[in-house]
Amino acid sequence: MKKNKYIFLCASVIASQFFGSCNGDSIDKVNTPIAYEKIGGYNTSDDVAASSLISKLSFENNLTDSKGAITGAVSTNVGYAAGKKGLAYSGSSSQERYAVANASSAITGLNNFTFSFWINSANTVDPATAGQGKGAQGIFSIVRPTEFWGGMNLFLENPDGAFPNRIRLKLDVQNGRSGVAWGGQDVMINLDNSLNTWIHIVISYNSATSIVSCYTNGTLSANITGFAYAPSAGLVGSAPWFADNPGSIDNINNAPKYGGFQMVGTNGKVVLGTHQFDTTPPQNNGSQQGWATSFVGLLDEFRIYNAALSSNEVIALYKLEKDNR
Repeated sequence: MKKNKYIFLCASVIASQFFGSCNGDSIDKVNTPIAYEKIGGYNTSDDVAASSLISKLSFENNLTDSKGAITGAVSTNVGYAAGKKGLAYSGSSSQERYAVANASSAITGLNNFTFSFWINSANTVDPATAGQGKGAQGIFSIVRPTEFWGGMNLFLENPDGAFPNRIRLKLDVQNGRSGVAWGGQDVMINLDNSLNTWIHIVISYNSATSIVSCYTNGTLSANITGFAYAPSAGLVGSAPWFADNPGSIDNINNAPKYGGFQMVGTNGKVVLGTHQFDTTPPQNNGSQQGWATSFVGLLDEFRIYNAALSSNEVIALYKLEKDNR
């Protein structure tokens, strides 16, 4: 019996020492906690091209730009929902939702640029269908009050009946620089089998090379179209923009490249969640269009850079944000 009591006493002492080590008094307060392993040389997503990040909207129950380039947002029915990282901007299939805000010269003076964001969409529906979510859903526009299209226009394009599971995400830009005959240029990312799931998108433009590049979940997008003489099957990741008719994607006309990008006619306003012509009243001299509505899906971690991110920076940004860093 004494032997059993001794064994029990020893076990109790060991247990008390073990559980006692778990209380707050025994936490190691001397040694520095082990940091996350860096990704691409960065600790957080905000470290990636930090000096070039001019705008960041995280949509944590507000439309605050933590970098200060977009201010004074006036909301029309804007809502929020669970996002990729915290909360996200939430569109609606039953009501118009958008915001109009002020933009600094950091936005209206973009030349090289990168857009980065997470998007979750159920796709658009045919423009003939009544209600929200039909046709082209506006996401972001830099307002030009006397022009139909803004200086930059990001939206979901009309659906393609031949590819019902394809989301068509389009960026349209309007270059007002002298000598640019083909001022309006586009690129479209064809996203197949990506309905109702979070996708990380990056679109960048390098004015020195006149190359627009698109990335999906950290890698070059598999199918981009919408640019001059784009092959029917699309290209992977990158495409050239020209300032005049190139005659072919190989530029048989020896047309000048698109080069420096310069928006003209802007008024220091941006629209988030719809097109510049689809607000009430419209931000331009046009009118609401039957083939377009405000954005219906989810949008998160919307960033604008005044530089074309490198592929390594894009990969790091995607991985860090995916890791909630």
